[in-house]
Amino acid sequence: MSLKTHFKFVLVVIIYFAHIYFRRLPITLLPLIREEIVLTSDDIGILVSSHALLYTIGRLLFGMASDRYSKVALLLIGLITCAACSIGLAFSNHLWQMLIAMMLLGIVQGAGWVPATLLVQSWYSKSTYGTMFSILACGSTFAGILQPFSKKFYWRHVELYTGAGMLLFSVVCYFALREDNVSPKREEEEEEEEDPNPEKPKKKGGLRTIVGSLVIWHISFVYLFTMEMRTICETWVQLFLTDSKISPDAFQITYEIGGLVGTMASGIVIDLATRKFDVDATRRVIAVSYTCLMMFSAAGIFEFAELSSIFGFLAGMFVNGSINVWCMIASQAGFKNIQGTVSAFISFIASSGSMLAGSPLAFLISVFGWRIFLYIFGIQLIIVLIVSSFRVRLRMDVGEKAASNEIDEEEGSGVCSTVVDSKQNLTSLNKETRISMLFALYATKKIKPFKDILSSSNNKV
Repeated sequence: MSLKTHFKFVLVVIIYFAHIYFRRLPITLLPLIREEIVLTSDDIGILVSSHALLYTIGRLLFGMASDRYSKVALLLIGLITCAACSIGLAFSNHLWQMLIAMMLLGIVQGAGWVPATLLVQSWYSKSTYGTMFSILACGSTFAGILQPFSKKFYWRHVELYTGAGMLLFSVVCYFALREDNVSPKREEEEEEEEDPNPEKPKKKGGLRTIVGSLVIWHISFVYLFTMEMRTICETWVQLFLTDSKISPDAFQITYEIGGLVGTMASGIVIDLATRKFDVDATRRVIAVSYTCLMMFSAAGIFEFAELSSIFGFLAGMFVNGSINVWCMIASQAGFKNIQGTVSAFISFIASSGSMLAGSPLAFLISVFGWRIFLYIFGIQLIIVLIVSSFRVRLRMDVGEKAASNEIDEEEGSGVCSTVVDSKQNLTSLNKETRISMLFALYATKKIKPFKDILSSSNNKV
């Protein structure tokens, strides 16, 4: 890839980092803000709840908008709005002023993640997409690591100077990314001019298609358990350690470090594995493996509290690694014309896992105690393995013919297309290729002549 592409990628990573940083900053600074502005517990509850609600809604709205409008324009709108809200918070003296700023901060967060992933997907090939996607996702982890340092300064100055700095940075981004400031509609028109094929199958779109897709619900359901686990590790584990007379500080540090390692490692492993194995098959195996391993790690925290630092590192690595892989799958689960909407919809459904880790889990803990987590993790582990064994496709489909055409277009002459197009049987291929094909056949349902291959192999034996 050219140096220019890498430079644009760095800018997008910083923009995404800024989105996350500005979203978390007011929450982090609330203890300092309370010292200057009188805020009751109910006031704080209103601020946090409205912020979280509009954050969830905003991700869905901007995900849909990314399929219709320029990704660069959405990124810059989100960045400028975040910076302006930060400056507004610096001059806030009343609850209603803070409420407006935090509501705007919440709703524009969706303008960061989905457009950024779609830009990265357009810049890099499938062989490097996993690594670059993971680097982008690390922006969220770095934002969390830097938040505590903001408390060392006067909160109004932090909000003012960071906001003003990002406004200036947005000007640089506008000129650096302006050649990518193209709407999806214009891109489709250019593609039709280059390839005017009337027989090319048209892909369906719209929210109705997404809601009726088994692929989307399958991904969302398994991803839901990962989001639930993140909430458990960030809230309930710390309360458990406090009740156990153990400081949660060491756990928090090792959890964040493990998250950084897990996010990067998952992307690198996927890129290395996809050089020999099918892309979807590799992502499925790694995502399910990470999801299962995070449950074992979390169970270790509640069973061996004195080793919470070690299990905290493992939990952070597998939780964040699992989130990274499932987000990667979601970013390419839909057709090209609705990828943003699909990614946002999956995140929207999966976020209900955080709700399950709230009041319902609090009730179970009050009745059965902390050991209920061991039973919950065991049941969820079985559910994940059973659901994953169905091997539902990881990409939306409109029929076998359209599926084969889509795979050929997006994945080139990979393992799966080789098997479909070829009349060879497995015994006539070398060992390495045969293993790759068997792996793809097991983990996906892209291959039609599986029975024919087995029958021909048995006849030769």
